[in-house]
Amino acid sequence: MNKYTAILLTLFLSYNAPAQRYVDIARMYYFISAENNFESSDSSTRIKEFGVDLTLPVVINSSDALLTGLIYERNQTKLFESEPEETFSVIGLRAGLSRKHSERWSGTYMLIPKLASDFKDVSSKDFQIGAIILVKYNKRENLNYKLGVYYNSELFGPFIVPLFGLYSLSKDKRFEANLTLPFQVDANYKMHERLNIGINFNGQVRSYRLSEIPESTNGGYVVKASNDIFSYLKLNLSKSLSIQARVGYSLGRSYRVYDESDKITFGSILIRVGDGRDQLNTDFSNGFVYQVSALYRFIQD
Repeated sequence: MNKYTAILLTLFLSYNAPAQRYVDIARMYYFISAENNFESSDSSTRIKEFGVDLTLPVVINSSDALLTGLIYERNQTKLFESEPEETFSVIGLRAGLSRKHSERWSGTYMLIPKLASDFKDVSSKDFQIGAIILVKYNKRENLNYKLGVYYNSELFGPFIVPLFGLYSLSKDKRFEANLTLPFQVDANYKMHERLNIGINFNGQVRSYRLSEIPESTNGGYVVKASNDIFSYLKLNLSKSLSIQARVGYSLGRSYRVYDESDKITFGSILIRVGDGRDQLNTDFSNGFVYQVSALYRFIQD
């Protein structure tokens, strides 16, 4: 990291979130779940996922900062029992604004355009647009609350989710909790300068266009829904660089395929309005999941 970038990040941290004195600049991960059995069948599949997440805030003035970034995710698994593994991916950008409204209130406003597809026949159908509004209230130096909304133009229809959360850091700076419900929960304890232990929940709903699907003249899409619960160890190689090893279990996991014309009216967590879709494949079982990730974090002293 060059000196200019470090100065920008220090300025960004100084006003955006007093409790959370860091920005995650880069994260790379590899995820695997082996031998997941299809329902009512002896066939099974594995799940492999690789992802990269890059973020860089650029300070404009004492109250505003531009938020830029890149996301990439690649999935590989069987969607149909008798078919080979499919690969489908997301490539997206982040573009937004972080604003300090007052000493206690700040907000993040972000657009996330992306392509989500098997990338065999790229067209405008692969394009989605997402948006996040997240407002923070800084209760005190080591505690803030979060409230917001997430929207994405999923291939199955509009998907809107209210967001609630908090960030808390203990006085001795050993215990940290970071919640953005219903998608993310993380709590960890620093046992040593080089080692943290923690638990994590990661919920996700994403859709990807499939240019071809069996027994259909049209293309289709797959909806990935996952709820993964992990325990983990984080090895801090330096002040900014760490490696994390996670072992967990997936609950209510599904990779459901639909015809591209099969839509819903509106969706949210646990809610599907106007959902008369016909699922074209068979679900497979929940199972153990394993993940290794590397994280680069800028920390302000």
